[in-house]
Amino acid sequence: MTIVACKTAEQIKKQSRICTNAKKPEMSCKRRPNMTFADLKKAFIDWGYDLDDDDDKQLKHIEEQKKRISWCMMLLNDGTVTPSYTNIQTGHTARANTTPEVIQARKEAGYAKRSASMIACGYGQQHHLEKLTLKALMDVTGLHDKLGHQWAPDGVQVDEALKLLSTAEDEHCLTQLKACYTTDGGRFNFNLTKSDMRTKYAGQLIIAIGYKLCDDGEIIVTQVFVLSHPDDMPGEYFSPRVDPKGEDSHQLLRTRMDNDELQKECGQTILDGMLKVTHRTLHDAFFSLDVNRNVAANSKTELIGIKYIMGALPQNTTMTLASDKNKTVDLLLHRGVSLGISAKTATLNNKKQPDGSFSGYYFGKGAAPDHDKCDWVLIVYLDTARTAVEGFSAISGCAVYEDDEGKTFCWNKSERKEGVDYKIKKYPASALARVVDLMFENRGQQITLYMEYVVIYFYSALC
Repeated sequence: MTIVACKTAEQIKKQSRICTNAKKPEMSCKRRPNMTFADLKKAFIDWGYDLDDDDDKQLKHIEEQKKRISWCMMLLNDGTVTPSYTNIQTGHTARANTTPEVIQARKEAGYAKRSASMIACGYGQQHHLEKLTLKALMDVTGLHDKLGHQWAPDGVQVDEALKLLSTAEDEHCLTQLKACYTTDGGRFNFNLTKSDMRTKYAGQLIIAIGYKLCDDGEIIVTQVFVLSHPDDMPGEYFSPRVDPKGEDSHQLLRTRMDNDELQKECGQTILDGMLKVTHRTLHDAFFSLDVNRNVAANSKTELIGIKYIMGALPQNTTMTLASDKNKTVDLLLHRGVSLGISAKTATLNNKKQPDGSFSGYYFGKGAAPDHDKCDWVLIVYLDTARTAVEGFSAISGCAVYEDDEGKTFCWNKSERKEGVDYKIKKYPASALARVVDLMFENRGQQITLYMEYVVIYFYSALC
């Protein structure tokens, strides 16, 4: 019998590597050739880019970039440049001939991935919870008895205006609320930078609230940060640790809400912070473009209508702006009961009549979250200069957001909408008080106020 010596561990590993390599396909020993100008040009043409035909100009442009050729951009016929070759090749940038369906799918996939990552990291800026977190904060600090607050219109930089109840003056503290879920570790993500405080939030009090959600949905405030000046923020980004082991750079800003004494201290910190910022009238806080510097063009026209409505309501009616931003309901009218109102600005459509005039109006509906809370859509008509209100119409929320399936709601100047038997009556701006009366009288009973207007007019004629 022949005795074979056992292999050592090193010999076994070597044999394993030999067997593994033997199964791999043979690798070409030829080096990949360097990319040439012709290769670069052909790739961009294949990707659907309309390149400038002057090769000398293209070569000069590539030379001026002083980069590896795969990182270079090429000139287009319209005077602009392409993305870099590498960004397109790696998939970071879509090709010019990418179909709209693929682009939309890529966007949705990117949003979904980012959303999942934010949730997994315990981040999550919660705009829709700012109302509830503020209420919880006011409850635990006892500020309900000292402060009044009004929510700002959707689309402006201010979230709400705080006012001391002890003063009768029209002086309000412009406030920006930030809310973030509290994890067991990591950092808060309040989506706030020092640059924000110097620009769009300039002159505002920042109240950043960390909270936890109980199983029954109750919100518990865990930490509060109050900033009144950009210099209060340590660093360029405001992302404090949730549970630092010792003192950190945010120690002087952080107020933990662990007991009654700390909660009372937090309330006093907010009151002290209010004294450090410039106070404004309620009108300026909501409608001044010097205060709200970065308002979108569409939001500016909507502010014209909301401003007019606020100043022309009947004496027996009060108005509050909705606290939930980017939702269907823009404002609430109160008279014993409350009406949820979606304020929409009518836009002239692109179809013209033979005489050259526009044939009708429309407004966009968007996603319309929580549209079931909308009782009436109050349509605002602006003059040709788009600077003043000239009229109003009202139509029930269900007719706009449930019965109508289009992305836009359209009607013609003869007050008709295709496919329905009702009319959309246009009232002059001076009749707003009467329109409000009719909305309260006919809540949930009629689609529009036109028929009620006819009945009232006919009954008066008979009398």
